[in-house]
Amino acid sequence: MPDHFYLSEFDPARHRSFDYVSASNDWVPWVSASIPGSLDLQVRRRIESNLKHILAGLEMKAGLIIPHGERLAGREVLYEPYFQSLIFEFCVGVYSVCEGIGSAHHLHNIGDDGSAGPRVSRARWTDALVAEYDPADVLSLRERVEIVQDKRDRLHQDSLGARDDIDWHSFGYAQAFVPARQALQPLLQAEIGDVPATTNLLIR
Repeated sequence: MPDHFYLSEFDPARHRSFDYVSASNDWVPWVSASIPGSLDLQVRRRIESNLKHILAGLEMKAGLIIPHGERLAGREVLYEPYFQSLIFEFCVGVYSVCEGIGSAHHLHNIGDDGSAGPRVSRARWTDALVAEYDPADVLSLRERVEIVQDKRDRLHQDSLGARDDIDWHSFGYAQAFVPARQALQPLLQAEIGDVPATTNLLIR
């Protein structure tokens, strides 16, 4: 089932002790199609390399989160702190995907091929992402990306004395995972023909 990721009991006779959803390279066509062709070739290559691994990692996390969050086995399948940590990591990965693709579109929009390594601010890549994938604001993309950004920022430990305790309940299934997965949908749907058929990131 595509919504699952299995870790098998270790067996030295087996070639591997896991079954995966998609291989990283399965994501290259989608990432490539999602990046404007005006960017420098090496910039495109780096984005493809970075995001394909992040996306495969997101599938692994989703494959563990969904069975627990939906109680597909009729019971819990993860230790709750692991569940919350996986959701946090899922949000960080979604943030990176949105940041990479949003930054690529921002650079394209201003006629920059990215070869000089310009830094794109969060506000600019968010605006570019929304303009590209939800210009009429009917898919709540900005709202969901902002939720992802908020979850990602909660784990910053740069000003310890000024930060409140982390509310781990804010990394719940409905509060964090669902909107993070929903944030990916406009991006996936835009190049649906290049999305790996087996992925569990696409809401069907």
